[in-house]
Amino acid sequence: MFGLLGPNGAGKSSLMRTLATLQEADSGSAQLDEIDVLKDRCGAPCSGYLPQDFGVYPKVSAEDLLDHFAALKGFVQSGERKQVVEAL
Repeated sequence: MFGLLGPNGAGKSSLMRTLATLQEADSGSAQLDEIDVLKDRCGAPCSGYLPQDFGVYPKVSAEDLLDHFAALKGFVQSGERKQVVEAL
């Protein structure tokens, strides 16, 4: 696990969004382990990114939110989706 520290405007959030393939890089290269995350748009499979501020719905339960995200990720059959959500 790594943490990034620096003043506002130093590029911490931009770096993380780029590594998570949420935004394009202007130039340069970036590798995590053996994966070139700028060429492999799937990104690094074992990386995670939790920004300081992120939007969730305050009146939605964690289980309902995970169910929603699973549906967005392609788990369309309710039985399979339920198994995934319960495993989390």
